[in-house]
Amino acid sequence: MPSRMTANVLAITAQARAGALDRAWQMFRDAGFDRVADDPAVLSLKGRLLKDEALLLAGEARREHARAAAAAYAAAAQLAPAPYPLINAATLALIAGDVPGSYSLAADVEELLQAGIADETPYWLAATEAEARLLSGDVAGAEAALARAIAEAPHAWEDHASTLRQLGVILAEQGASADWLRPYRPPCSLHFAGHLRLPEDVGALTDSIDALLNSERVAFGYGALAAGADLLIAERLIARRAEVHVVLPGTVSEFVERSVRPHGHRWVRRFEAALAEAASVHELGEASPEAFMPSVRLADLVAMGRATLQAGLLQSEAVQLLVGPGALDDAGQSAHAGALWHRAGRRQHLLPLPVSASPQPPAPSRVQILAVLAVDLLGGEGEDYSALERDLACRLPALHRALAETPPAVARWSAQRLLLGFSAAGAAWEAARSIGAALASTGPLRQALHIGLAMPVRDPVTGGAVLLGSSFDLAERILGVTAAGATFASEAFAASLAACEADAGRAELVGELGLVGQAPVALYAMRPRLIR
Repeated sequence: MPSRMTANVLAITAQARAGALDRAWQMFRDAGFDRVADDPAVLSLKGRLLKDEALLLAGEARREHARAAAAAYAAAAQLAPAPYPLINAATLALIAGDVPGSYSLAADVEELLQAGIADETPYWLAATEAEARLLSGDVAGAEAALARAIAEAPHAWEDHASTLRQLGVILAEQGASADWLRPYRPPCSLHFAGHLRLPEDVGALTDSIDALLNSERVAFGYGALAAGADLLIAERLIARRAEVHVVLPGTVSEFVERSVRPHGHRWVRRFEAALAEAASVHELGEASPEAFMPSVRLADLVAMGRATLQAGLLQSEAVQLLVGPGALDDAGQSAHAGALWHRAGRRQHLLPLPVSASPQPPAPSRVQILAVLAVDLLGGEGEDYSALERDLACRLPALHRALAETPPAVARWSAQRLLLGFSAAGAAWEAARSIGAALASTGPLRQALHIGLAMPVRDPVTGGAVLLGSSFDLAERILGVTAAGATFASEAFAASLAACEADAGRAELVGELGLVGQAPVALYAMRPRLIR
């Protein structure tokens, strides 16, 4: 029985991580956990679900859920005293508006830590102390404890981010400044790009790049490895032992033939050396003449977004470095990427090169970037056609209303699933949110999102124009593994959305989708941005 209960707790926690809170609650009740009052793991899980809901709400609803979550965590701590449930109860009491209760629980946490019976790592013991002291109003003590925690595990950046996120919530509730947290944030993530042609003497440019990487504390870089500025920046990142994550338009071999070898064999050697040091390599699109520039733009979107997602994960900042453009309205892809970054309100650095080195504007292409939203409107694969008809009659009117403000560029049916194509990731995400809200009362809904390339062709049967591309197929395959009540997205989509939308949503890594003969696709659960 205990092992079965543990398995249920883990399964429900996985649903909560995926953003499927309705499904998690249903599983919680089906397991009979709503009647359990004597198991600390179940009570902590109840607190977790209520906390997740509280952070998606505002006003009195937020406080009410926080109050219930604090009570669940406190009950778990009473059965089995431990820092984790107790510190959560203390922070949630603050969110609920119970300042004296939060203060009292924080004091209990400190007593537990001083007793030395907590089974935690040195990092988490010090981080929990920092949270407890901040709740007690001891900012100096909180900062000292935070400094000790980070000294215990200086490169555990995801743990640092979790602590900083909690401390940020507390400071927001207290109406206090969070500026003192800035020196403790993990290093920055960088999106980099630039022109192919560099001046013969790159000494001054190299010094400028090194100085910028040092001043920004860059530890993660995202971009391509074309001859010229891309490779120069990547080499400087590698020299400072930063992680370099390569995002290429097309396969490695295609990219070398298109963007490296034509500029000389020395660039091929530099490419191979940098690629060998890369922390990851992501291949997108193709290098054919028709699809190359759309593939370049998609690769830049994904690289920008991955830098942004990494910064969000680590509670740090994403910055951009462009070598070549003198202004964001210059010709060329680097300036185009810079304009997108600027519109999202993020910081960037431009290191201009002589005007003579500026690239020509890209030639127009029929291939286009397409964001695909797959919606499971019927929730199954059965062939009870009368039931299917009833379900559609119930859901289609609401679906039409949801899509009125964000109409898709293309729509098609696949079995019992609706596939919608949009020209941008932001439009697809808005449609997913609108559909989810409009159909929330009709039962659990599954949605999936992907972005890729599509080519308009003439249908030989109808004579009309249709869009063809593998994005539809992959979106449908992602839908097949999406949890009921959740919205899953490929990493390409989650990154593309993050690249262009400063406040689009919250993406949380939930797993991978295996593909035969291809690299697995990382999957993210897409959720609304938390309300603070």
